[in-house]
Amino acid sequence: MKLEFTNNAQARMLDREIRKADILAAIESPEQLAPCMEKCWHARKSFGARTLEVIFTRDPLQAQIITAYWQESK
Repeated sequence: MKLEFTNNAQARMLDREIRKADILAAIESPEQLAPCMEKCWHARKSFGARTLEVIFTRDPLQAQIITAYWQESK
């Protein structure tokens, strides 16, 4: 799947040390996937002790990443 990143997503990835490979893994094989807002999706995937959350839109050929963040530990 082709990934397109918004300027916001690119900036957050740098700030939060999130790799493109982690985002791709989260949207291709999420542990949880649910609709979020209008026309958006929310994917969640664990990577060891941290959980990555990705907000994105998608069509059959590409996904546009809106933002991504590590979930706060409880």
